[in-house]
Amino acid sequence: MVQKETRFGKTEKGRGGRLVLFATQTLCAFFLFSLLYTELTFKGTSTPSQQLKLDIVVTGRQILSDWKPYDISNAVKKDVSAPVKKNDRNQSLQFLLTRLLGGEDRKKLDLTGFACDNSFSSVICVASNPVKIDMSKIQVHLQPSQSNLTLTAGINSTTVVRPYAMQESPYVMNYITPVTITTAEPARRTCDHNHQHPAVIFSSGGYTGNLFHEFNENIIPLFITTRLFRSRVHFVVVDHKPSFLQKYRRVFPRLSDHEIINPAVDSSVHCFPAAVIGLKFHKFLGINTSENPQNFYSMPDFRQLIRQTYKLKTKTVFDAQNPPVLLLISRQRTRKFLNQAEMVKMMEQLGFRVIIASNDKEMSNVEKFSRVINSCSVMVGAHGAGLANEIFLPDGGVMIQVRPLGFQYGTDAFYSEPGPGMGLRYLEYLIEPAESSLAEVYGLDHPVVADTASVAAKGGYAAAREIYLNKQDLRINLNRFRETLVEALGFIGRHKDVANAR
Repeated sequence: MVQKETRFGKTEKGRGGRLVLFATQTLCAFFLFSLLYTELTFKGTSTPSQQLKLDIVVTGRQILSDWKPYDISNAVKKDVSAPVKKNDRNQSLQFLLTRLLGGEDRKKLDLTGFACDNSFSSVICVASNPVKIDMSKIQVHLQPSQSNLTLTAGINSTTVVRPYAMQESPYVMNYITPVTITTAEPARRTCDHNHQHPAVIFSSGGYTGNLFHEFNENIIPLFITTRLFRSRVHFVVVDHKPSFLQKYRRVFPRLSDHEIINPAVDSSVHCFPAAVIGLKFHKFLGINTSENPQNFYSMPDFRQLIRQTYKLKTKTVFDAQNPPVLLLISRQRTRKFLNQAEMVKMMEQLGFRVIIASNDKEMSNVEKFSRVINSCSVMVGAHGAGLANEIFLPDGGVMIQVRPLGFQYGTDAFYSEPGPGMGLRYLEYLIEPAESSLAEVYGLDHPVVADTASVAAKGGYAAAREIYLNKQDLRINLNRFRETLVEALGFIGRHKDVANAR
């Protein structure tokens, strides 16, 4: 068959073949685009199996052990999606190290290559020159600045630091391993390991095992101290506590690209371009933006890191479930709610779905429990470490602290003051003498009940703690407490859901 040529010298058959090829390519491209769109769509929205499985019974009540989490096995290692803030790129190590100090301490660091800051109840020392760390002795050997060699020649100086963020408790500090920082030549002058990034030395001892102290003296100070380095640091952990490091195993890789170094099992000499000894502490469960290294990291930034670390889906209470979910922290040893069943019934009548958390083992599982709390709009609990779980509440959530009779130490600084800095609402319910189990033991007219200040005046902090924290339970006045819950409903925008709330 003779093929007819077109004006461009191509045969009709050839032209037809190109048209078929073009059409095929177009269809393939459209198909691939559809697949990509579907993939992105399903990644952006949870599948039913990923939703919080709050299979509430008729009353809406649920026990924590019945709650099923979605899978986080594919948790991202680092906070790579977090925006890089102004001046956070391409900064020299020297510049970043100086941001950890201020005033005369910063000038001293520039001049000598070493300086310490002991403000805000913490001690942090910075060496901006190369260091050798003898892990067997927990000794940091400094290299003096070239500009200061003449001044330091022949002079050995030593600084001892116990690298725990809160330095105010002598009892705790006695159990923190000291780190010796010295200008003396090391006994072993060769490096077994050379590292490109600075060391950050801190202790995992102290009050770890208590959620409040874990965040207050370890996790938040670690964020404050290391966030600027964007994971380019090595953690050297003295008083190495496996349970603590395992508990927060999702957090540490977001702040460091490297394996944690444990001096207890590593007797070698490590060399680093610089070192930070100790962690910065600002305030209880909080960050002073004006005092942090770069003048812009804040508590919302920390909460964003936590949300990403544990894949917390609910950012604000307006994204939370309806009816609203209330988490009741039910203490089992001290400060128990003696009429808890009646409290829960009243909460349900107001329209809450109630989750009761009472198992210490379940609550200590941060990965699971953080997602339980993040599904809630309101958290209620008696004064105690469990209230630090407010960190996981969505923005706009409400934390209600039930304050026991007598013991008021830390009730404000620990929980009422940090809440607003986290973007949360704080309410408190201060019990009356008749709501305390101590009234049943001593009577309303006894000084333990009627004049609580006299207990501390006579026996000090220890006596007050023993009576009012360790020997007191609570029988809540439901009518009074109802008003606090109604106020919480107003904060989360759910007043309209409550018939005759007042």
